Amino acid sequence: MALNQPLPQGVTDLYAQDYELKQTLIDRLKQLYHVYGCQPIQTPTFEYYDLFKNIPGTMDDNQMIKLIDRDGKVLVLRPDATVPIARMASQATSDAPLLNKMYYVTNIFRMESGESDRTSRSFSQVGVEWFDDGRELNDLDMVVLAIKSLKHTGLNAIQLELGQARFFRALMSETDLDAEAEAQIQAKLEAKNEYELSDLLDELNVSQTVKQALLQLPQLFGKPGEVLKQATTLVLNSEMTKALDHLTRLVERLDELGYAEDVSIDLGLVNHLNYYTGVMFQGYIEGYGKPVIQGGRYDQLMTYFNLRTSAIGFGVYVDDLLRIVKQQQAVSLPKPTQAVVMTNDDTIKTAMKLAQQLREYNVVTTLASDQDSINQAELVINVVNQMMVINGQQETYHQLDDVFEKVGLTNGND
Repeated sequence: MALNQPLPQGVTDLYAQDYELKQTLIDRLKQLYHVYGCQPIQTPTFEYYDLFKNIPGTMDDNQMIKLIDRDGKVLVLRPDATVPIARMASQATSDAPLLNKMYYVTNIFRMESGESDRTSRSFSQVGVEWFDDGRELNDLDMVVLAIKSLKHTGLNAIQLELGQARFFRALMSETDLDAEAEAQIQAKLEAKNEYELSDLLDELNVSQTVKQALLQLPQLFGKPGEVLKQATTLVLNSEMTKALDHLTRLVERLDELGYAEDVSIDLGLVNHLNYYTGVMFQGYIEGYGKPVIQGGRYDQLMTYFNLRTSAIGFGVYVDDLLRIVKQQQAVSLPKPTQAVVMTNDDTIKTAMKLAQQLREYNVVTTLASDQDSINQAELVINVVNQMMVINGQQETYHQLDDVFEKVGLTNGND
């Protein structure tokens, strides 16, 4: 009986053309990160559950896909790329290469809420992590690299939204709310639900000054100059001023480098604020509603691993990028030369030798014994004893160069 087994929700198959396109996108990103001085690394598919449980703000417990090891310990399929890399750096031996500026290509496994999304439980991510000294120059370099990551894949209509975690943290320092209450406020801000946010702030007895500032945060997005000017009217302490000054300098540098049209500001960007500590960003492609790149500075995370370093990084959601590139036809795959070598029982040895020579010239070559296989071939060679019929013309087989010349191919054509 034939099996007709459906796939689990949240995963998908990739057929040849889509897979090749996906690998092309990944290869372009890898090439870009290589010239930026990033080294490739890899972490295991499995990690201990406690690795994520013991770091607040990194991963919702319900999102992790768990399983039990033979010793009874709880494992999880990798739900995040950054935390395992931080663990890896903290456990590096003295003879291991210095982990400083890295890139990765990996699969992430999460139980996301969007069951209709074909990659909600398993998706591919390419990203960069930089354990640095926290300089503003590095923030600029990483933001530029994020912009280039999207443009390097053939897309131009991009927008990178910049936020600043320190601004919100400094605003919340004007209250005495606990972590649970702050999380509730963040959720309303992230959803840009001002009506429910206002009610919540009243329930929490937040002062009118802080309340008015929080209610304006969801509206503080758009062109950098206008947003930063409005934000200065909300400043309540020196830390908020420092956060805005940092963002202003970053925007000015990006303008000088020619990226003014590619960036905007969103001070209502408050997702994962327990994770990020400074500049935050997420990138969009015109016509696609989800961010395809997310990142920022996350200095606080490193303290959980006793690492005395700052850190900044981002991840690119390759599956989303693939959908966009397909829709916009932004990347075309090179079409290889297709050849079929026809043979029978008497000419198998000669045919196989010829096929091998063609493959050494990067010609995609198939051996066949019937006419049904030649429909898509540009080059058809029928081996008959020591003679060949090349695209319908009989020739003596001497040199492969002669074969290429007769059918209009050049040496090394791919």
